[in-house]
Amino acid sequence: MKISPFQFAVSTLELGIETFNPTYSKSFNLGLGIRSGSNEYNDGKGMSLELAYKKYPAPMKFKARGNREYYQGIYYTLFVKGEYFKGENRDYYYNSTPETYTEKTYGITPGFAIGYQRTFWQMIFIDVYVGGGVKFSDVQYLDTPPADYDPHYDVLDPGYSGIYPKIGVKIGIGL
Repeated sequence: MKISPFQFAVSTLELGIETFNPTYSKSFNLGLGIRSGSNEYNDGKGMSLELAYKKYPAPMKFKARGNREYYQGIYYTLFVKGEYFKGENRDYYYNSTPETYTEKTYGITPGFAIGYQRTFWQMIFIDVYVGGGVKFSDVQYLDTPPADYDPHYDVLDPGYSGIYPKIGVKIGIGL
């Protein structure tokens, strides 16, 4: 079981499970995220599901240095992440009142990353990774936005489309 603390920055609780093969050279990951909002949205809610395959060219191996014993491995991963988000957005205009409308966003992100995983005290896992993918998003407006509305989404917004970085740390416990 793993948790991704960096996801708290975007109001998301992301939990995952990783299962290894008997030689610790491959694994599969399943991650589930629940998003409670965003800086740009009122009453936003969403969820995500990520599936990943990890290949360890340097398999998780047992190491001993002095009285320290641990497992470590280097991997690459292929992943696909699906997302759903619904939120109420406010658009402010100069010298006017804000207009509110609701957005529903669906997204899918295939990608690739490399990483390093190590255990501490034989049961705490630290997983550090860097990579990226391409995010494809479909934003649907449930309320008609203003006629001159020109949406701009940054990489942390649910409606972002484009090259998507994947950088982070996951902390877990072996069960």
